[in-house]
Amino acid sequence: MIENIIERADAGFRFHTVKTDRFKMSRLSFNFILPADAERSPITRLMLATMMRGCEKYPSVVAINKKLDQLYGSTVTWRATSVGSRHTFRISCEVLSDRYRFEGDRESIVKGVCEVILEILFAPLRDENGMLCASNFESEKKLAIDAIKAKINDQKAYAAEKCKSLMLEGDPSGISVEGTVEQLEKITLKSVTENIEYFLKNSMLECYYVGSDDVSEVIDLVGERFEKIDRSSVSLLGEEKGFLREDCANLKTLDEMMNVSQCRLNVGCTSGVVMKDSDYYAMSLFNEIFGGSSVAKLFMNVRERLSLCYYCYSSYSSATGTLMIGCGIKGENREKAYTEIENQLGQMKRGNFSERDIETAKRTILSGLLQMSDSPSAIEAFKFRRFLADVNESASEVSEKIKAVSKDEIVAVAQKVRIDTVYFLCDKCRNSTH
Repeated sequence: MIENIIERADAGFRFHTVKTDRFKMSRLSFNFILPADAERSPITRLMLATMMRGCEKYPSVVAINKKLDQLYGSTVTWRATSVGSRHTFRISCEVLSDRYRFEGDRESIVKGVCEVILEILFAPLRDENGMLCASNFESEKKLAIDAIKAKINDQKAYAAEKCKSLMLEGDPSGISVEGTVEQLEKITLKSVTENIEYFLKNSMLECYYVGSDDVSEVIDLVGERFEKIDRSSVSLLGEEKGFLREDCANLKTLDEMMNVSQCRLNVGCTSGVVMKDSDYYAMSLFNEIFGGSSVAKLFMNVRERLSLCYYCYSSYSSATGTLMIGCGIKGENREKAYTEIENQLGQMKRGNFSERDIETAKRTILSGLLQMSDSPSAIEAFKFRRFLADVNESASEVSEKIKAVSKDEIVAVAQKVRIDTVYFLCDKCRNSTH
């Protein structure tokens, strides 16, 4: 793979290319990054959802898809996500590589798809007053509200998100990109329309292409559009900081009661270790051994050995340095499960895990790095995540650093892990121990 970054300071964006002929389908993405903003982020998300429903040239989803079908069945999707204290609004395109075009068809497919995206961004569907399409806005607003309300139906995900929001309350990294139902209900068509100019001028824009095509025309096309607006010079790179609560003497706790088929115990931990830190690799291995798989300490002890839960896992965020533990339990097993989670964390801190545990964890992570090269989206995610963290390393370099981690380094990083927040979702219709 040949990698290159072309910076267009005149238009305020960078274009990252990863040239490879491994894939039949190429990937093009526009990543707009803004600081997490409790008020503006939900507006921006709703704005983008509305704009993706149609533009002047292609006034409906049907018209957009018809054009994409003509471009060899290309697809366009969008997503809003959080990365620490930043929110990313991404438009992604899956495009057939030009070398697979019909003979005689010389029009670049990726350029054609890029033109569609630029039409959506710069010529959205508006009414006679210059507002975005009201029916599209109301439809997307309802969908966004319904999606938030529906989260409660996935109680495992709901409990994990509640624990995370409780833990990060008051910190920029805890701001939701989706907002709340109350926020969304107050968003107006006017505020969403007026946000377009702010979005285009103030977002940090990172474009990515993974594939075999020559995209020089695409870069010129994007540059022609963005150089016409007065883009702010903004950099949100390397801003990751491990979350550590100042008032850490006492645990943050919350018990919530509702009709549930299974109680949920979620525990939030801090470590202060983020991707740009030298002990990030040891932290990744710590999480894998502790709760990252079905052979990890949490699963093998809390679930298998003691039968205290239906599942038990941990997940590590390299943007905030937090470790989230989740398990599904019977209400009466709450204290026993929590005690065993504490015990297993203590065992990790004392180094009570084997070299075999370390080798298994290393093989799992190394396997994931190898599999990454089989997917354009995984390659992009790897590159983009490290670029945001201002970490310059290849997958092979990460592999070597993972291989080099010692047991002492894992024990040392385990000392930094501290339980910060405990959230318990329980059945209000049963007698449970709280």
